[in-house]
Amino acid sequence: MKDIDKLQKRSRKLRNLTERVGSTSLAIAGLIGLLFLGVLIWQIAEPTFIKGEQGEITAVSEWIPESDYRFEWDFPNIDENGNLTGDPVVIRFEWDDENGSHSHDVQINVIQTRQIKTDIYIDSNGVDQTEIDVGRKTKFYAYSALSVPVTVEQISGPVPNADDTGYPSVNTFVISGDVHVLWDDENEQVFQLLELLAWATLLILIIVFTWPQENVISLLSKIESYKKLVWGVFYILAALTLSLSFEFSDKADILELENYLPTLDAALGALCWAMCGTILYRLLEGIERLKNLKREIHETSRLKHSISNRDGILMWSRMLLFTSTIFIPLLIDIPFLTERYQDIFVPYASGIRAAFYGTIWVMLIAMVVSIPISVGAAIYLEEYAKPNRITKLIQALVTNLAGVPSIVFGMFGLAIFVKQGGIGWGLGPSVLAAGLTMGVMAMPIIVLGGQEALRSVPRSVRESAYGIGCTRWQVTKDHVLPSAMPGIMTGTILAMSRIMGEAAPLVVVGATAMILFDPEPLAALNGGNLNFTVIPIQIYFWTAEPDHAWHSMAAAASITLICLLIAMNSIAIVLRQHFRKRLKS
Repeated sequence: MKDIDKLQKRSRKLRNLTERVGSTSLAIAGLIGLLFLGVLIWQIAEPTFIKGEQGEITAVSEWIPESDYRFEWDFPNIDENGNLTGDPVVIRFEWDDENGSHSHDVQINVIQTRQIKTDIYIDSNGVDQTEIDVGRKTKFYAYSALSVPVTVEQISGPVPNADDTGYPSVNTFVISGDVHVLWDDENEQVFQLLELLAWATLLILIIVFTWPQENVISLLSKIESYKKLVWGVFYILAALTLSLSFEFSDKADILELENYLPTLDAALGALCWAMCGTILYRLLEGIERLKNLKREIHETSRLKHSISNRDGILMWSRMLLFTSTIFIPLLIDIPFLTERYQDIFVPYASGIRAAFYGTIWVMLIAMVVSIPISVGAAIYLEEYAKPNRITKLIQALVTNLAGVPSIVFGMFGLAIFVKQGGIGWGLGPSVLAAGLTMGVMAMPIIVLGGQEALRSVPRSVRESAYGIGCTRWQVTKDHVLPSAMPGIMTGTILAMSRIMGEAAPLVVVGATAMILFDPEPLAALNGGNLNFTVIPIQIYFWTAEPDHAWHSMAAAASITLICLLIAMNSIAIVLRQHFRKRLKS
């Protein structure tokens, strides 16, 4: 038998080197990926900054004695009294010749009258005039007799395709916006009193719930025996907030079901009151438990542990506070999203209101349809179904469906949800049909992600639960599903991210580009207007236009889609981190 102390130790240098090279390679790959992502976002965002008129007048030759450059502004920047309505339109002409560099500015006054035309002439002496008047929608030219090219660049004023308000100007962002706090520019309230009180109360209770203070807890302990009454009062305030948002002009309006849908800020205000009631009820319940344990009120650290589901309530209440802050005390005015519809003549006067709301409705319907069914299917296949031929066939079908091209799902939606007759539901080219189609498209991804998450739960968790007498449903609901929830949320994020940017299935089910009204999510059921559009369709439509101004609008719509995707994924990531935190605690 060999002496262990005399055995030669194996060298770890090669293994350490391999691990170091592997980790360095992964870090470099991650940095390269971030670099490409940054370049992609910049390429999308760059056209949203308006450059104005720019180009070049070519040099003359013996065959072309005079070169020209065409200008045209759609709307005037001079009012009836001859005063500028904004920044002046200034064009800069620059060129280099044997006499050095030259730069000349010309101010262009666009007046209301049409057919007023004044051309600009450039020769070796410079520009023939520094200020001209031209009519709106009237073509005029800059003529050059130079043997060198002349650079044309607008340095101020509204761009040629700007609307009659003069927006946008040179070097501005194509999407305008304004934020009002409590009051707008006309000193009118941007809030309802009950909604603002609900938001402020929620803010105060979140602070108390997060950092309980002895004097506040002592004050609350006096109403500890009335906790159910307090809870009921807050829910009455929630119902009152909702009821005050309904407005009826006549008896006919009372009979219309659609008039009973509350406004978004009223719904958020009601949720704030309901959350306030829940927070206060749980806080008083925790104080009661603390007293039953013969503990003192000033032991706030023990109070935190005596409140049931404190972390979950804090997470939901903070998310609600953040969302309601955007709509109750603040008025964020972005006409591109909330006021403007598509305009086929004036690019910068158009917007994506119909497409923006259409995208939100389609995604909400897809999530409501796909997530419960997909998670339920994953649970059945992993926890209940026996491994026989049928389940193996179902598993193979689900796996294959995850890789099917999106246009195939569009054809499925057209046959099942849109068309009438046979097995078709006859919903027509509607928001509901689109949402159902996108929900079906997301299901295989969520099912596979849910299955992988359920498989990752250790078998010891199930055996321990069975050991204390839990039923199969109790094991799944109370032990397996909470442990698998972070993985399920990851699969959901991937599925929603995929379907949000899809355009092909929606084209097949009837999405159109030119919609001048808000989409109706239940129009297929109540006989409303079925037509709808979404942001990817609108981006495709604008990108196909020859005018570069429409490309700037498409870039702005792309930025909006990215922000919407980030907002939706952020909610899912917050939920995932919450479940991970629960597993670690």
